[in-house]
Amino acid sequence: MGKSQYYNITRVKYIVTKVKKGANIMSLYPNLEKPITFRGMTVRNRVFLPPMKTNYIKTDHSMSEDIIQYYEDMAKGGIGLITTEAAEIDGEHLYDATILGIYEDSQIAGFQKLADALHRHGAKLSVQLIQGGPFANSQINDGRMPLSCSPIAHVWNPLETPVEMTVDDIRRYVQKYVDAALRAQKAGCDAIEIHAAHGHALLGSFLSSVVNHRADEYGGTIMGRSRFLVEVCRAVRSAVREDFPISVRLSADDCEEGGTTAEDNIFVIRQLEDAGVDYVHFSNGTLYDVGTLLPPTGKPRALNTPYSDIIRRSVKMPFGVVGRIKEPWVADLLIEQGRMDFVYVGRAHISDPEWTGKSLAGKFDEVRPCIGCLHCLATSALGITMQCTMNPGIADYTLKKIEPAKVKKTIAVIGGGPAGLEAAATAAKRGHKVVLFEKSSRLGGQFILANLPPVKQELSCGLKWLIDEVNRSGVEVRLNTEATAETIQELNPDEIILATGAMPVMPAWITNSGHRNIVSAWDILAGKVPAGMNVVIIGGGSVGCEAAEFISPKHDYRGLADRRITILEMLPNLDMGDATANRDYLMARLKSKPIDVHCGAKVTSITEDSVSYEQNGGVNTIANVDTVIVAMGSRSVNELGTELEKLGKPVHVIGDAVSIGKIVNATEAGRRTAHSI
Repeated sequence: MGKSQYYNITRVKYIVTKVKKGANIMSLYPNLEKPITFRGMTVRNRVFLPPMKTNYIKTDHSMSEDIIQYYEDMAKGGIGLITTEAAEIDGEHLYDATILGIYEDSQIAGFQKLADALHRHGAKLSVQLIQGGPFANSQINDGRMPLSCSPIAHVWNPLETPVEMTVDDIRRYVQKYVDAALRAQKAGCDAIEIHAAHGHALLGSFLSSVVNHRADEYGGTIMGRSRFLVEVCRAVRSAVREDFPISVRLSADDCEEGGTTAEDNIFVIRQLEDAGVDYVHFSNGTLYDVGTLLPPTGKPRALNTPYSDIIRRSVKMPFGVVGRIKEPWVADLLIEQGRMDFVYVGRAHISDPEWTGKSLAGKFDEVRPCIGCLHCLATSALGITMQCTMNPGIADYTLKKIEPAKVKKTIAVIGGGPAGLEAAATAAKRGHKVVLFEKSSRLGGQFILANLPPVKQELSCGLKWLIDEVNRSGVEVRLNTEATAETIQELNPDEIILATGAMPVMPAWITNSGHRNIVSAWDILAGKVPAGMNVVIIGGGSVGCEAAEFISPKHDYRGLADRRITILEMLPNLDMGDATANRDYLMARLKSKPIDVHCGAKVTSITEDSVSYEQNGGVNTIANVDTVIVAMGSRSVNELGTELEKLGKPVHVIGDAVSIGKIVNATEAGRRTAHSI
C-alpha cells in the first residue's frame, strides 16, 4: 500500500469517526480547505502560490497572454491565492531584462486583466513588489549603476559595485513602493507582497547584516537595518484602502554566518505588525547560497519550518511557509499543528496546475508530481522560457490541451523510456490505438537510472506517474518484447514512434586496452556489476559524479573507507552542464568523501592494472586500478529506424534516439510528436 493510500484510508477512518460523533467534516484535509480572511480579503482555502519567475512577460515588461493563462490555469485548478512573480517598481534600475513591471501607469491594464481572469475562477491575486537593489544590472539600464545600502558587489554581479543610497534616495524609493501598491490596487488586485527576503534585492539587502554596513539610522543592528522596510510598509498602509491587505516576504533565517536570524525576525515582525502588515510569507536562506531558498530533491519536506517555529512562539501575526511542501497531508498537518496558518505550494503547481483541486478532492494520486529537479527555476534564471521536466505544456501552451485526433490511428511506440511513455500516453488520450514495445522487463529506460544515485530517489515518483498515465490511458504494453521490422509489420500500424533512447559511450581504445574490469557507469548504477577498491572514473559530468558518490562509503566502517575513487575530467570543472543547486550539494557531498578529483585531465593510456593521464603538461599514473568506470556520455540508438522506413510508414524518431538530452527534452518530444499525429 502506497503512502498516500495509507494516509487517505487513515484519514477517512478519522472522518467517519468524527461524523458518527456529530462533527460536520466533509474533507480529507479540513485545515487546508478552510477559508482565511485578511482585512477585507477572504481566501477560499489555505493553499497560496509563491512568486516564481517565468520569463513569460512581454519585452516592454508588461503582462502577456501567456502569463495570464499560466496563472489562470492554477486558479481553475482550485488554488486560493496567487502571488505574481516579482514586479519591478523602478523602471530606471530594472532587475533584469525579463522582469514584470509595475513602475508606470500603462502597466495597470495588464494586472487588471490578470485579476479579472483569476477572479472568474474564485482565486485571489497578490502582486509581489520588488526593487532590484544591488542585483540590478547597469547593462540593461543605460549604464545606471545599481543601488544598495552599501557599496558592496553581490555574488551574482561581482564586477559592478552598487551606489550607496542617501537618506533622500531612501525616501524617494519609499514613494515608489507606494505608487506601485496603488497601481496594484487600481488594477483590482486583492493584495500586495513586499519582497524583503534572501538578503536579496533592495529591501532584503538593507535587512541583511552581511550586505548592510551602514553607520546611520538605516544600518547597524536589526533595529536600523529593518527601518527602510518598516517605513515602506507604514507608507503603503497609509496610502491604500483599509481593506487592502499587505504582506511581506522574509527569510525565516538567513542560514548564513553573521546573517539575520529567526530571533532577529521576531523583532522585525513586531515592527511590521505595528506598521499595518497583515501576514508574512516565510522563505529561507539567501541568494549567496541559492540551495537554501531553492531546495532540490533530497532536501527534507517543509525544511523551513524549524526556523519559522522559533518565530511562531513569539508573534501573533499569521504567516505561511514555502519550501518542499508538496503533499496535501503534509500541508494539512502543519496547519493542524499550528505551525503555520496557510501554506505556499510552488513548484508542485508548475508540474500540475490542478494540484489544489485534485488534492482537496482526494485525488492526489492523479497529481503530476514535481520531482525537485529545479529545471523550472534554472531555465527562468537563465532568462529563457520556464520549462518543467514533468509538464511539457507549461512552456508551450500548444502542448497543454490534448485534443481528440481527427483521424484515429494505430500507433506503435518503440521504447518505454520517458519519451516513449509520454508519447504513448498522449497519443492514447487523443483516441489512437497505441501499442508500446519495451525489450526489457520494466518501463522507464534511463529514468530508472536517474533515481538510483543518492538523494535522487524522489525522481521515482515522476517515473511512476508516467507509467500510471500509460496504464490509465489504455496503452497496450508489451514488455520483454524487442521490436523488429517483422513484429512491427505484423502489427501494421499507421505510424511509428521510435524512442529507443541511448547507450553509454564505450570507446574501443578503452575497452580494448587490456584492463581486466572496464564497466559503464550505467551498469554500476543499475547494480549489474560491483566496483572494486581502487576505482578510476573517466568522465566528471553528472553521471560520473553520481556514480562516484554511489559507490563511495557512507560511513567509515568495515574497511569500506579504504576504497579509493578517482574522477578524471577533461574540462576545467565537474558537472558543468547543471546550473541548479543540485550540483552545489553534489559537489559538497563529493568533497566530504574519499574521492580524488582531477580536472583538466586527459586519459592517455590504460593497462591491465593502471590508468595514466596528462594534466598541466605532465603525465601521472594511477597504479593497481581494479575497476575503470566509463562515464563519457551516451550515443543515440536508432538503427531500427532505417529498417522501419522500408515498411512505408511514417517513422518519428524522438528523445535520445535522435539527440542526447535531459528528461525534460524527452517528455517534451514525446508530447509534441503525439500531438502532431
